[in-house]
Formats: sequence, structure tokens, C-alpha cells
Amino acid sequence: MIIAPLVFLFSLPAAAAPPARPDPTVTIEARAFKPGELLLVTVSGNDEKAPPSATVGGRALDFFPGASTGTWLAFLGLDLDYPLGPSMLEAALRAPGGRTVSKSEPFTVVDGAFPVVELKVEQKFVTPAKDDAERAEAEAAKLHKLFAKTEEKRLFEGRFDSPIPGAATARFGERRVFNGQPRSPHSGMDLKAKLGRPVRAPAAGKVLLADPLFYAGNTIILDHGLGLTTQFAHLSKFLVKPGDLVKKGQIIGKVGATGRVTGPHLHWALKLKTARIDPYSLVFLDLDAKLHAKPENPLIRSPFCAGGEGGADPAVPAPAWGRGSGGLRARARPTKPVYASGESVSLLVELQNTARKPAFLDFVRDAALRPLVLGVGEGPRAFDLLVSSKSASGPLTEQIKIPKNKTLCFEQNVSAAGPLLALATTSYALTYGTEFLYHSTSTIRAGVWRGRLSIPPVSISVSSAPAP
Repeated sequence: MIIAPLVFLFSLPAAAAPPARPDPTVTIEARAFKPGELLLVTVSGNDEKAPPSATVGGRALDFFPGASTGTWLAFLGLDLDYPLGPSMLEAALRAPGGRTVSKSEPFTVVDGAFPVVELKVEQKFVTPAKDDAERAEAEAAKLHKLFAKTEEKRLFEGRFDSPIPGAATARFGERRVFNGQPRSPHSGMDLKAKLGRPVRAPAAGKVLLADPLFYAGNTIILDHGLGLTTQFAHLSKFLVKPGDLVKKGQIIGKVGATGRVTGPHLHWALKLKTARIDPYSLVFLDLDAKLHAKPENPLIRSPFCAGGEGGADPAVPAPAWGRGSGGLRARARPTKPVYASGESVSLLVELQNTARKPAFLDFVRDAALRPLVLGVGEGPRAFDLLVSSKSASGPLTEQIKIPKNKTLCFEQNVSAAGPLLALATTSYALTYGTEFLYHSTSTIRAGVWRGRLSIPPVSISVSSAPAP
């Protein structure tokens, strides 16, 4: 008898297919979609080694890597003469592995409604003599060549700040009429300032120009790379020279009244290649979030802060808290026990939430503009006088959540009058008041803290040694 062997058949489960990777995405963000605005294009989930490509109106965008793997960024400048109506961004994205993904992202450009402004200046700046006209023409040709030689690589490290805190006396895009004769639109922002006020670099860059010009007076132009340049005109003094590399916040010159002016002020202009852009549209963009890893604790804004509870030099005693308002209280101290005479002072400011629920605060990121809510030696200033775009919270703020019993900690080294300095008898009185963020605005977001905090005066110990 032959017994057939038993055969057992096992059905093995099929190997699971790897999950499909999502396609890369593209987004466009801006303060507004109108002529004179700078747009930021972000591509996420792209191949980290092969940059995407994109065009708008046949013009190619230049992409550069962001902080996150697979994130690429590009600027798009809407010049003052950019056509109104629908536009389309056509992109070829690179999925990890090399697959190309086509994307189209529409946007609509609306009218900027720029006003007409009449000004009185010296007649020589309206109908210049032959020599002056030839000089101005030669200067324009020189600038054209300079802009063609800007750095292709990124020189700035993150967010751009305003070069001075000051109210706008003339806004971007105004149609100018000098002594009754129409001229080109205003391609920058004019900021009110006293003669001699320090002007700071809004971001790291390279000095392209530091020369007197016929119309713009003493002028500095910084190259920030990727086609971004900033101009600072009508200066009284140069503190840099062509070829210098400057850091963000470095003093590059001083406010003046040179060239075609009606009084002391700073003319601050921005270009993306040849596109004329409102510089505050660049300040609005949160480039820190795009170019730097997100901080583990958003309440810590200085290396002197420890765990959000304040961490100045242990030799600096903890000061008393000021009187609370709306669940918040504040205090401040110097970041080190002794300063040399004339040395720059940095104060560590802490805002603590003593309420039973979280507090939400509209925080001004730029230390140079923070005197609009943090009065140092004087009261805070009205916020909506500064920027060219008025919104309830202002375009220069971010909303920070402060949980109960937690502290927002940041540094401040300037007042509305300029840098804080250690002098023989130095004591700074401080006031923090966010009601100035909503000055003369009709809309206030619900749930956001607003009020005023008095901070006990901060005394600075000064040594007899001069600043290094």
C-alpha cells in the first residue's frame, strides 16, 4: 500500500506595498497681492538635492533651501508697474526619487490705490542744470551696473528689520509732484527721524555703494544676495565703505538731509533685481521661521533666558515684579552686573502670566520697533503711524501663547531715541503697553491681552573703564 505524502499549502500574506509619498506642495504668501509687494513662494516635500523650478509671466524664480529638509523658497517681486488682474505661477516640482510634479498656483493682483502728493523742493532738483543732469544720468548708469553684479548666494540670515524706528512721512508708491511737475512714483519709505540718528543694517549683507548722489544725497546700498538690495538715502554720515560685509543691526550711517529733501529723514528702499518693492512687505515675512529651526520654547527669545523664567547672569539679582494688569506682570534687569562707560546695554525683560488660564500676546519681533510697545525712558508710541499696511495687530507682530505661571523672556538694547548706553548715572524707566498696537483701529482680536504694565526702573552699574 502506497501512502501518498500529505502536502500542506500555506498562503503567505503578500508583502505590503510601501506607502506612496505625497506630492510636493507649493504655497504663496504675502502681506498683500498688489503692486510693490514681495511674495514668498514655499515648496514643501521636494527633493532635497534637486531644486524645483517655477515661472510667473515667463520670468523664472530663483529657489534657495529652507531650514526643513525638502523645503525650498523663492521671492517674487510685484513691481509698481506689475499688471493688475489674474496671474499664474507655473511650477515643476521634484518629488523625492526624481519624479516631476507639475503645479499651477493662481493669484490675483489688485490695485494699490497710491495717492498723489505735491512737494516743494529746491528748483535745481526739478529742472537741473546741464552739469547736474549729466551727473544724475551717469549715476543712474552706475547704479544699473551695480545691481547687475549682486551676489547670487544668500547673505542675509533671517528676518529683515526696520533700519530705524520712526513714523512714515511719505509712503511707498505715492505719485510725486515736485514744484507742480509730475515725477516718478516714490519707490521707498520715508521715515521721520532727527538729524544724526543711527541707521542700522536691516539684515546681513555687503556694501555695494557709499557715495553722494545728486537726487538721493549721501546714499548706501546693501546687497543681501539673491537679487535683494536695500537703499538708504539722504544720510549725513557714512560709517561703512564699498566692499564691507555688515551684520544685521550694525550701524551703517546716520540720518541726514542731503539731496532732494524737504527736511531730515531716512529714505529706505528695496529692490528684488529691478522690481521696486515696499521694504515693509519684506519685514512682514517671517523668514526666521523659514530659515531657522523652530525654537523648542517660543517663550525664550534670548540666550540669557533659562527655561522661560529669566536667566540673566547669576551676579545680577532678580528684581521685583511690577504691578500686574490683566493677568500679566513684568520686570527687567541688565544682562550683566557691570558695564564699561559708554558700552551698549542690553536689558532682559520678562512678562509673566499670573492668571488661571493662558494669555495671548501680540509680540513685536523687531527690537528696533519694540519701543512702540515697550517705552524705555518714555511712553510707548502709536504703532499704526509706522507701517504702510494697517491691520489690527500690525504686520510686525506674532501672537505668543503664555501658559499660566510661565514667562516670556526677551532682550532689548534700543529705545525710541537709539541704542541704550551705560553712562555715569544710568537708570531706565520702562513701560510695556500693547494698547498702542491697536491705536485708532476699529478691529481688535478677541482674547488677545492688551493693557499697560509698569516695570520697576532698571539701574545700570557702570565701571570707570571705557567701553572696549
